[in-house]
Amino acid sequence: MTNAISKLQNKSALARPKGGVAAIATFDLVAATLEQLTNRRLGMDGIGVLYGPSGWGKTFSSNTLALDTRAYFVQMKAVWTKKTFLQKILEEMKVDYSYNSTIPDLFDAVTSQLAASKRVLILDEFNRAIEKPILAQITRELFDSTQTPILLVGEEQLPNAMAKPQFKQLYRRVSAWAEAQDVTVADAYKLAPIYCPNIEFEANAVEALVQFAKGSVSSVVKCFNQLHEHCLTQGMDSVNFAALQKIALPSATHPKRKI
Repeated sequence: MTNAISKLQNKSALARPKGGVAAIATFDLVAATLEQLTNRRLGMDGIGVLYGPSGWGKTFSSNTLALDTRAYFVQMKAVWTKKTFLQKILEEMKVDYSYNSTIPDLFDAVTSQLAASKRVLILDEFNRAIEKPILAQITRELFDSTQTPILLVGEEQLPNAMAKPQFKQLYRRVSAWAEAQDVTVADAYKLAPIYCPNIEFEANAVEALVQFAKGSVSSVVKCFNQLHEHCLTQGMDSVNFAALQKIALPSATHPKRKI
């Protein structure tokens, strides 16, 4: 009974976005992937991979759900060593450690906390670990030692990189591949009240905005922010397609010099 209640609570938490957070397609995808890893059958591998282009909401969705489900969230950096990697995980876990600890000591501390808490570990920017294969190997050993779910988040080429021979042990432990979804018109309608409140949009304006964003959630958010400032300045309470065409929207590329 306790396990059943726990699963229902977990499912409820995953399905419920926090205030001011839109349940866009990528958010729902991350929630479903975390649930799949958490509630997998005994003996099934528990590593998931969320991948896709920059700006498609992977980090935001993963971090938001980490807060909602008490998962550990660590964003990797290119300069990290083996020791730094383990130290940063322990800091996210709020576990004290000595700076004089050896790498094996730090590894044991991480695995002990993972095994005791059973909380998911989310490693964002996991492409950094591919650049330093030893970090990918440590990640695989963290899972092998604890069987605790781990979600790896990275760019669109992450699956291909992990398929290389030097990562085959990690690759074989992946049970969930989740490709981030490009932003949809439905997503835009969910984002509009948050980033451009009290402004009404005609359907053709929202469709044009999504097409302009070329799949990027981040681009849609920036556009709504820009539109909100413009509407406040101009005293507008609605935007149609004709008005949208007259507004300079932020592009994903840097401004080009006009000749």
